[in-house]
Amino acid sequence: MKYLSIILLSVFCLLLGGCRVIFFEESVENPNTKYKLDAKVYIKRANIIIRNKTNLPPKTELAISIQPYSENQLLGKIQAYKVEPQNEKVNNTTVIVDEKGKVEPVVIDRPDPSKRYRIEVSVKNEDTTEDNNKISLAKYINLMKIEDPDGIGANLTFLSMAEIKELFQTPMQAKKNG
Repeated sequence: MKYLSIILLSVFCLLLGGCRVIFFEESVENPNTKYKLDAKVYIKRANIIIRNKTNLPPKTELAISIQPYSENQLLGKIQAYKVEPQNEKVNNTTVIVDEKGKVEPVVIDRPDPSKRYRIEVSVKNEDTTEDNNKISLAKYINLMKIEDPDGIGANLTFLSMAEIKELFQTPMQAKKNG
């Protein structure tokens, strides 16, 4: 019983630590150029609210898209990013970095609350900077059903594919890759 309490307390602390969302990627063509996008995402009953702060160049367009998961996908597989969403987008939105490096908050109508989705935030069309370097940046988060854990009232952390692979890699996979 004592160990269970310690484990539950540890898990709770880890969950609280994930309330701040940090995006970080390097430019594909120029690894010395680093861009970041700090965002706080809050899931309400009817809305998805994304607040951003970035050092991306002004006029960079960010695309935000939402793709549904198949109804027969298991919650655990979706939470661990072990399955891909369907190849259709139910919502597409864009937002532009202003001259001061700010991004207006984005409020998106939540799709069907009884379904699960993947939200992607990416640089639209892999924009090119003034020095002709392409910026490639994409982050993901899974939006759960309203009755699932984190389905409502949640602050969510977006992850890159590299972070997803590292976070959800099993110990056996780590030995093979290491």
